[in-house]
Order: sequence, then structure tokens, then C-alpha cells
Amino acid sequence: MSDPATPSRSIALLTVREREVVAGLVCGFTNKQIGQKLGISHRTVEIHRARAMRKLGAPTLAALLTLVLPHREELPGV
Repeated sequence: MSDPATPSRSIALLTVREREVVAGLVCGFTNKQIGQKLGISHRTVEIHRARAMRKLGAPTLAALLTLVLPHREELPGV
């Protein structure tokens, strides 16, 4: 298993919008709540979430949160 701090797993790989979506997930918001906060549809949130998970190699939401929580200071609004 790769170390979460390796460049391939870095939050820096994410777009600003993907970081905003991940920040909402870290805060415990639903896709719908994140969409309302960002002014986008919940389906668009799902797309950004899926892209972030793919970029970071996270197969599940729990895995994504495990990867990003140690680096949450890099996320907007967290």
C-alpha cells in the first residue's frame, strides 16, 4: 500500500472544485448539501467526488477520508 504522503496521493492533484467537494465530505455534508453550498447540482458533486477518488486511488468514501484527513489543512474551509 502506498503512503498517503506520496505525490501520487497528494491533494495537490485535485482541482479547486474537487478540493471544495472533498472538504464538504470531510465536514460530513451530503452530496446535496455540498451542491447547495457550492451552487452546483448533487450530480455534479458526485462527478467531482468520483474524480477525486480516482486521482487519489481511493475505492470508497472511507478510504478517501482516510487519505485526506491527515492533510485537511490543505482543504478550503476545513
